[in-house]
Amino acid sequence: MSLFGYRLGLVSTKMFDAVRKIQTSRNLDNNLAYKLRSLLEQNDKLEDIHEDKNMMRYKTEDGKLGKASVDNAKYVFCNIKPVLLPVLSVTTEEFDEMINVLGKELDNNDSYLDINRVYGRKKENT
Repeated sequence: MSLFGYRLGLVSTKMFDAVRKIQTSRNLDNNLAYKLRSLLEQNDKLEDIHEDKNMMRYKTEDGKLGKASVDNAKYVFCNIKPVLLPVLSVTTEEFDEMINVLGKELDNNDSYLDINRVYGRKKENT
């Protein structure tokens, strides 16, 4: 899964961009989820490789799953708060308010996240 949100608001864009900035500064590939199929296809011990692409909406009206997706996004950002604060150049109080706005933006803007699932099977006799 890649941490790219779509149809984001102002605050959610800042927060997702901050995470991408941190990933880049640590030489982490922001697009790895989109390269997994190619990487698995290069492995001569795997076969029957498939990729499923889906969209996960951040929408509380989608029931429990939609509400959980909004809550999970907020929890993820809260868990990396110590790393995000200096990148965002905000105080703890400002960050907490951003988390509240983030939840509203994700829900109200029909925001979504691309989910990629890549899987294959180990070749027999390898």
